[in-house]
Amino acid sequence: MTPNDIISKVKNLPPVSQAALKLVSLLEQAAISNEEIVQVIRCDNVLTAKLLRACNSPYFGLAEPVATVDQAVLLLGHQQILHIVLTLAFGNTMIVTAPAYAAEAAALWQHSLVTASAAEIVAAEAYTLQIEGPIAFTGGLLHDIGKLAMSQGLPPELQTQIRDRSAAENISRRAAEKIITGTDHAEVGASLLKSWRLPAEIVEAVGGHHQPALVPEPKLSAIVHIANCLAHRASPMPGADATAGQWLPEVAAALNFDESRLEGMVETVREAATTMNQIVATV
Repeated sequence: MTPNDIISKVKNLPPVSQAALKLVSLLEQAAISNEEIVQVIRCDNVLTAKLLRACNSPYFGLAEPVATVDQAVLLLGHQQILHIVLTLAFGNTMIVTAPAYAAEAAALWQHSLVTASAAEIVAAEAYTLQIEGPIAFTGGLLHDIGKLAMSQGLPPELQTQIRDRSAAENISRRAAEKIITGTDHAEVGASLLKSWRLPAEIVEAVGGHHQPALVPEPKLSAIVHIANCLAHRASPMPGADATAGQWLPEVAAALNFDESRLEGMVETVREAATTMNQIVATV
C-alpha cells in the first residue's frame, strides 16, 4: 500500500483555505512584505473575518478596534498574524476525529499547536541552520496531518491490526503502521502536503520528522523531530507511545543540543503553549 492509495480513500478531510496555502508558499521567500500578506488574506472573506475577531479579542488588549487586515498586520506584526492565520486555516482541516490513534481530535490539534510553538523555539536555538520561525512553525503545525489521513483512509480492520500489533510487540504505532500497511503517517502526511503543492521544505519536515536525514546537513525535519519530542514532554498527548518524548541522540547532536539544554527547553515550550492556547481561545 502506498501513501497515495490511502490519500485517495480520504473523503471527509475539510479543504484548506487557498489563501492559507498561498501564505505557506510565500514563506519560501527570503522576506515577506506586509503588503503581500495583506493581499493574500484579503482574498478570503471568512479568514479575514476570523482574523479581525481574534485581533479584537481581550487577549491582545489593543487600544483601538482593528477594522482592516492592514491595521492588524501593522499593530501585531506579520509573524503574529501568520501564527493566527495558519492556526485558523489549518485548524478547520485538522480538528476531525482520529479514532485510529485513540485520541480525540482536540488532543491531536492541541499537540500540533504545541509542536508548532516548540519548532519555532528550536529553530531559534539552532540558528546555524537559518530556518525562519514561520517555516518552522508551519512544519510543526502540520507534522501529524498524516494521522488524520490514515484514520480516514484505512479500513477499520487495518486500524485494529495496527493498534493490536503495537500493543502486542511493544513497538511504536508508526512501526506497526509500517508493518501492516507498508507506509506510515509521516510518509502519508508528506504525500498529502505535496498534493497540496506546499513548499518542499515543509513536505520534507513532515515526511522525515520521525527519522530526519542529517547528511549532508540537518534540515527542517530535524527541528520538527526535536520539537515533537519537546511537545510530548511539555504536554503529553493521550494515547501517545511511551517513547514519544524521546529524541534521537544523533539528531540532538547534529543540532549541537545536549541533554540539559533540551530539558531546559521543555519549560519554555510549556510557556509558549499556554500563550498559544490563549490566542486560540479567542477565535
